[in-house]
Amino acid sequence: MVTKVADKWRSSGTQAVDVLVIDDEESFSEGCRQTLEMGGYRAAVARDGRHGLQFMEQALPRVVLVDLKMPGISGLEVLGRIPKIDATTVPIIVTGHGTVDSAVESMKIGAFDFLTKPFEPEKLLETVRRGMDLSQLRKEAKAHAEAPPAPEPAEVAPADRHDVLLKGLGVLGECYSLGVEKRQLLEELAYLEAEAKYHAQQLGQVKRKEKAILEIRDDLRAADEIFEKHAFKKSTLIQILLDVQTRFNWLPRHVLRWLSSRLNVPLVDIYTLANFYEAFSLEPRGAHTIQVCMGTACHVRGAPQLLARVSAMLGIKPGETDAKQRYTLETVHCMGCCALSPVMMVDGDYFSNPSLKQIERIIADKKTN
Repeated sequence: MVTKVADKWRSSGTQAVDVLVIDDEESFSEGCRQTLEMGGYRAAVARDGRHGLQFMEQALPRVVLVDLKMPGISGLEVLGRIPKIDATTVPIIVTGHGTVDSAVESMKIGAFDFLTKPFEPEKLLETVRRGMDLSQLRKEAKAHAEAPPAPEPAEVAPADRHDVLLKGLGVLGECYSLGVEKRQLLEELAYLEAEAKYHAQQLGQVKRKEKAILEIRDDLRAADEIFEKHAFKKSTLIQILLDVQTRFNWLPRHVLRWLSSRLNVPLVDIYTLANFYEAFSLEPRGAHTIQVCMGTACHVRGAPQLLARVSAMLGIKPGETDAKQRYTLETVHCMGCCALSPVMMVDGDYFSNPSLKQIERIIADKKTN
């Protein structure tokens, strides 16, 4: 059966639900619902797998908490059906009968995390928050994949010095119309050129001058698209920084200074936020993040050896990013899935005690993506 909360949403026609709890233990599921609602999430409860799947088709929740053992359809069966309903939904296993085998099987089928009952409300809220973030990323990736391909650009003759001069005259005319003198324009262009050189050096790369300049131009254009999405509002500064972090995998200096100028926000305020929240990085990060858990359970079961193998294979130490910005290696205190220990996570996917060959295969797969 589905609780009155779910019935209320169905009758009102509302399709947006944040979290669905599928569990036959009433006291537990209602406790989860109350905790989630106090945390600001819209939550519903289903007492078994069949009703939970039916409700999913109507409500399209972003996160689903699934018990392993339930009457009728088991939690593993529900787990396998969730992607067929909505591939952006993030499933999380909650169970009082957790074993290493069940945890591994759940992760292979697609569980984002594995929580063993009982757990603290803070643990539940933190896990759901991470699940919501992953669901949002999946939705954005799905929208991008479904977008129609851009038309092929028409072929144009290669530009020469005269074309550049004509463009320069147009830019100079626009500057004068805005009250910007030629000297100020040249000073700002020289500053951006210096930023391009600094950026290349920060990435440990040696580039031709024109390539470095064009790269930060493209970065600033991409940043402008993010600012425009938020209507250049100062009140959305944190969300803008989150989007910049997602787009570049870190917060480049030239983008932050561009943001300061665009939104007329003091640069010191931007850096204060960037340094306060752990979600932000002021150092270059790789396209793929590899995290090795160093919590107590993982440490006892061989996490230091696992970290050494990964570090040697990537040629970087924990906290570093390789020169080509492909991989960032990190250690974390706990991933909340001690049954899998020692465990490492690559771009949100968990791997329990991988062998050397498995690590090589995982890294090779990421390199080709």
